[in-house]
Amino acid sequence: MWPHDHLPAGVTVSATLFIVVIALIRLSLTLHTSVFGRMINILLGFDAVAAILREPLFARPISKLVPGGLPTVFDTWHWLTVTAWACGLGMALLHENGPVRYRIQFKVVIGTSLAIGLAFLLLSAPARANGMSSIAEYGGWRYGVYIGLYSALPVIVSTYYYVLKTRGTMWRTTTLRERLTVAALVIFGIASSLPACLIAVSVALDAAGAGSAFTDNAYNMVAEGFATGEPGLFFFSALIMVFLPSSVQAVVQLLRLDRESRAARRVYPLWRDLTAAAPQVVFQLKWADNWNVSPQERLHRRRMEIHDAAEIVARYVLPLPTAVDELIETSVIEDDQENIRMVAELVLAAQRLTDNSGEPAGEPTARGADVPDEQTLLRFWQPAKSLLHATDRTAERRTSVGAQRFAPGAFESRQPGQVVG
Repeated sequence: MWPHDHLPAGVTVSATLFIVVIALIRLSLTLHTSVFGRMINILLGFDAVAAILREPLFARPISKLVPGGLPTVFDTWHWLTVTAWACGLGMALLHENGPVRYRIQFKVVIGTSLAIGLAFLLLSAPARANGMSSIAEYGGWRYGVYIGLYSALPVIVSTYYYVLKTRGTMWRTTTLRERLTVAALVIFGIASSLPACLIAVSVALDAAGAGSAFTDNAYNMVAEGFATGEPGLFFFSALIMVFLPSSVQAVVQLLRLDRESRAARRVYPLWRDLTAAAPQVVFQLKWADNWNVSPQERLHRRRMEIHDAAEIVARYVLPLPTAVDELIETSVIEDDQENIRMVAELVLAAQRLTDNSGEPAGEPTARGADVPDEQTLLRFWQPAKSLLHATDRTAERRTSVGAQRFAPGAFESRQPGQVVG
């Protein structure tokens, strides 16, 4: 589509889809983030759309729906890239001036990017009138001004970041991801500034009559690279790699495979039994709010509800039945007997409350009950339930045998000399 395309469509489409996928993951899953993080998401969103409009496979059908056709798509692609750089400058202003003071300056930067977008449309008007694919095909001084406007913000941003880096202001970021983002933007800005510098040098030497085949080739190489957008596509793909770990982490959290989600699943059986006995401790959220809760917050809430429910259940514990106490003494090692007794008392109390729909059957017991810590509850809750279940089964078997032995008529069918039992 654009003049001077070099790389196969499969290569550029793969890079474009990589950029779009990472941007979509961050925009949809990284919702709870800082102002700096939101600015990163906006930057990625603008660049993802720009990457789509740069790719001929996508731009051709889009151009049929856009007034002005391909030149307008060409201009929109470059304006979105400039706006993404404006967001990069906004991140620098945010760290330099704080979340309040930076707003006025950032509005000026966004206004400048809008003015550059309007200039793109005016400069490419002849190409649009002549039915050309872009201003790159039209060439001339308009194309030189176009490249200058397109390259201005990357030069400004990289210079500003470098000044802040030298002063030490920009590196006082709060997370490793932010520091990596700053470093990548500085490198990307310098790399984006080099083509503009080469063109400026080539034009100056040519105007002074000192041009050569080398300067002509340098100008043609940069102009072709700018027209295709392929170098910028792969530079930005490399920049996107900075956000790959956070995007993977967002997907892992969505699938509930992160450390906090795994811990929440481990405590779920304990939480389920205790909150069934004391449902008043559970704070019910709306579906949308619950979906947006972070794994860390979900795990913290679950742990707090376990603690609160255990405190309530502990008010209604009763001494263990003799059979349970004897089974503990014979089947549990001595070091764990006291802990499993306390947990078994809570299990029985929770069962009684659950059977009564969370309402106590009577007044709290006079004696207080110690509530074990979370690790003790997690370790002994299931063993205590298994032990109580085993005791119930033993009692059932004994009752069944006793009922069979002393049932009415059990002695009437006895043959002479037969011994019962």
